[in-house]
Amino acid sequence: MAWGFKNKYYLLNKAMTIVLFIAFICHFNNLNAQTVSTDSISTTINDSTNQTDSNKIQSTQTDFASLGIKISPDAPDKEVNTSAKDSAVLDMGTNKFYLYGNASIIQDDIELKSGVVVLEQKDNIVHAYPEYDTSLTKTSTQSFKQGEETILFDSLRYNFKSKRALVRNAKMQYADAYINSFQIKRNPDQSIFGYKNLYTTCNLEHPHFGIKAKKIKVIPNKVAASGPANLEIADIPTPLMFPFGIFPINPQQKSGFILPTYNLAGQRGLGFSGLGYYFDINDYLGAKLTFDIYTKGSYGIAGATNYIKKYRYNGNLNISYTYDQLGEKFDANGGSSKNFKIQWNHIVDPKAMPGASFRANVDAGTSGFNRINGMNADIQTQNQYTSSVAYSKTWAGKPFSFSAALNHNQNTQTGRVNITLPDISFNVSQIMPFQNKNRIGDEKWYEKISVSYNAVAQNRYSFVDSNFSINNIDINDFSNGIKQSVNLSTTYNILRFINWSFNAPYTEYWNTKQIYRTWNPNRLMDDTTISNGFFASRDFNISTSLNTRIYGVKMFKKGKLMGIRHVINPSISVGYTPGFAKSPYNYFHDYYNKFGDLSYESFYQTGPYGGPGNPLQNGSIGFSINNNLQMKVRTNDSTGSKNISLLDNFTIRTAYNLAADSNNLSRISFDGYTNLFNAINLSFGGAFDPYYYDNGKMTKYYLAEKSKNIAQLSNFNISMSWSANGIAKNIDPNSIIGRENDEEALRLFRNNGINGYYDFNVPWNFSINSSLSYSLQHRMNAKDTTYITPSLTMSGSLRFTPKMMFNFTTGYDFVNKAPGATTFNITRDLHCWQMMLNLTPFGTYRNYNFTLNVKSAVLQDLKLTRKKTYWDNF
Repeated sequence: MAWGFKNKYYLLNKAMTIVLFIAFICHFNNLNAQTVSTDSISTTINDSTNQTDSNKIQSTQTDFASLGIKISPDAPDKEVNTSAKDSAVLDMGTNKFYLYGNASIIQDDIELKSGVVVLEQKDNIVHAYPEYDTSLTKTSTQSFKQGEETILFDSLRYNFKSKRALVRNAKMQYADAYINSFQIKRNPDQSIFGYKNLYTTCNLEHPHFGIKAKKIKVIPNKVAASGPANLEIADIPTPLMFPFGIFPINPQQKSGFILPTYNLAGQRGLGFSGLGYYFDINDYLGAKLTFDIYTKGSYGIAGATNYIKKYRYNGNLNISYTYDQLGEKFDANGGSSKNFKIQWNHIVDPKAMPGASFRANVDAGTSGFNRINGMNADIQTQNQYTSSVAYSKTWAGKPFSFSAALNHNQNTQTGRVNITLPDISFNVSQIMPFQNKNRIGDEKWYEKISVSYNAVAQNRYSFVDSNFSINNIDINDFSNGIKQSVNLSTTYNILRFINWSFNAPYTEYWNTKQIYRTWNPNRLMDDTTISNGFFASRDFNISTSLNTRIYGVKMFKKGKLMGIRHVINPSISVGYTPGFAKSPYNYFHDYYNKFGDLSYESFYQTGPYGGPGNPLQNGSIGFSINNNLQMKVRTNDSTGSKNISLLDNFTIRTAYNLAADSNNLSRISFDGYTNLFNAINLSFGGAFDPYYYDNGKMTKYYLAEKSKNIAQLSNFNISMSWSANGIAKNIDPNSIIGRENDEEALRLFRNNGINGYYDFNVPWNFSINSSLSYSLQHRMNAKDTTYITPSLTMSGSLRFTPKMMFNFTTGYDFVNKAPGATTFNITRDLHCWQMMLNLTPFGTYRNYNFTLNVKSAVLQDLKLTRKKTYWDNF
């Protein structure tokens, strides 16, 4: 009954509304047209009395006059479309039109949506209010949209004729910024005057923070200006006051000032860092210029550019210069230094250069830049700068490849700088010159012979950075050379199970320097003679080897163990290399050290590629055995079984030199790898020495001739790594993890690399890396000494909450019996803010860097920074 009564009442109400609409069309002269749909009530007001378009008005009046309808002179100048989901009511006594339920009014580029809308036909004024349920909870969303601008509100009054609006509790968004106002007045030119305003980048209904101002003026898509304002956090006013505020809200504007960060550094004093300006030059290029200044005299300037041209190239260039005054000038422990750093990264899109590539990764600077200006231990302890600018080219369908590069390496501890320009390489991959392309029948033995060629050239210059001067460069200071190699090789299968390979490499060296070194007993040092010119040398050798594979399998019918498989790869090789110290080669000279011991030294040891490496002839036979051990176990699932690796690539090798007059047998070396419990990676390696040592020198006697031992362990190392992590949840299919080599990842990680990326999907991870090395040193006039060096490092991360991550790296220094380099990083997402803490709690490079800043780029300069560098520890 209730349902039927309700529907009858609804149909009656709808019928009455339609009757009223028809009567309104026929008898009320303020409306000219009205259409009613079955889905919703829709009304169109199409009155026009605009004096600037009298012809159109006259035509319209003539059209409606023929229908007996008069147009009111107070009608809006453009058509107004209305709709409502619930109901529409026309009060003919007051000349008001009421719309209920998702009401909407559209005129030209203006769109108004609200729970309840009241249209005053006579005055062309619209009122908009929210809609509430029985519990007085607001159930509607009010918005006013004109063009690209949207205003959310609680209540609104708008005049269609004057284009003015009065809005309560307005919320306006401009890109990442929001302006919330208790009341605004909107003018015909779309400018806005606000009362009791809050400028923020927090998108919550009740923002976490904002800049509060009593009065504000907004020129849409241009600028917002306010009077006196102050920063509020969690509704609590802060002492940070502003005499006025100017907030750019133009979405197209990208240039602007960069506000500085306040710093208090013990060795530098009070200072501001990061003051500057960002220049948005065009769609392809942007630049930033910043300055640092401190009260004790330190200052710095930095310039950075980012550029990109789609499908062509992209990169960035950063140049920094600092004058660092640590302590007071009159302080005995004080000091000053000038430092700079250059970083350039450039990548050419492969689509722009098919078959070729060009990349630049330059990192260069003075030795003290990282130590003084680095903000964490990783940067401060970085003692190497490396750079590479490289071009490479391959030819489709051809065996040729070419590359040219500029390489730079700098040790900031020693100050030694090595520059290689150019570094050229040309390769011809394996070709088979004797192969018959039209062969019929079996392949001939000579058709399997392959030839490869490689030519490399380098020009090097080495200097100490503190002594460098262009005026001091001499052409004889350069070290350059060319090396060409040709390799003749082939492989045959004999007796079905044995592979026989043959290699005959030939290498030629071209150097521009010869060095002759002799020991001077009077000066207690070496005398060195350098000859400049063109010097050619060459070496060659011949080698052949036989290898096969042997399988051993043992199966078990019962029990968990299903079977064991042992794979053995034995190999034997024979090689011969002539001695290049004597005639007719003479590529080495005799050298007697301070003890009178004779050895051979190459004339070309300082060249980029050196020279021939064998002073004495070598005719050796090499032996090696490679082992892989696996077992198969039965499982309870549908797969039935699984393989478990017990030992991988456990190899034992040695060689015997038939051409040597003594000490023919080389050391017996071994190495291998295994994975324990499918969790612990274990690798090991070492060597046994078969000879007896007397007073620190190797003798011609085997150890077995002087003792009961066959050989002694000369060195051994073992390393272990273990890692575990929680199960990742909510994996983003577009995550950059696992895409470290694509161009997008390279752009994102060009500053810190993939290791600087935190994957918040993983709740925790932990890893341990440890190693132990052993070495035996034979000493003269002293007892042999053994060195055992352990190491231990640990790292991990823990996600306390979905928005808080803790990372750490630590270890233990067994030599100094102290904790190793330790760093902690805490990252906290505070919705519209983010907090970061980088801490090195102890050691020489102890420091901390705390930053609390707004996430949005609009207010990126609104941040709190506190840091202490390791220089402040002294």
